[in-house]
Amino acid sequence: MKRLILLSIFFALIIPVFTVGSTQSLIEKNQLYRDTIHHVELNIYPNPTETGRVTLETATGEIAEIRLVNIAGKEIITRNLEYGTSKYILSLIDVPNGIYFIRVHTTDNKMVVKKLVVSGR
Repeated sequence: MKRLILLSIFFALIIPVFTVGSTQSLIEKNQLYRDTIHHVELNIYPNPTETGRVTLETATGEIAEIRLVNIAGKEIITRNLEYGTSKYILSLIDVPNGIYFIRVHTTDNKMVVKKLVVSGR
């Protein structure tokens, strides 16, 4: 009987400690993961654009690749930049009016996606 009581006390005290420790560990790992993510700041202007040109500018990192994708998922423009740059002017001369997504990869292998509206031409 004593063993049964001792085992139940042991499990009542130890298992919650392991559970709390595991939860804290997962929370700490999740926070550490969030802290190590480096966000790429990408400015797109003018947006919406009516000029047939748009400027892409990053405050962090350098642009290595640009993809313009329509809302159906079809790639309209792809630009691979041999040498990274923090500012790039993208020509949209043959791009019809609509809503697009610009996907930018940086030289340090990070990615950012922003919405672009082409209108009024």
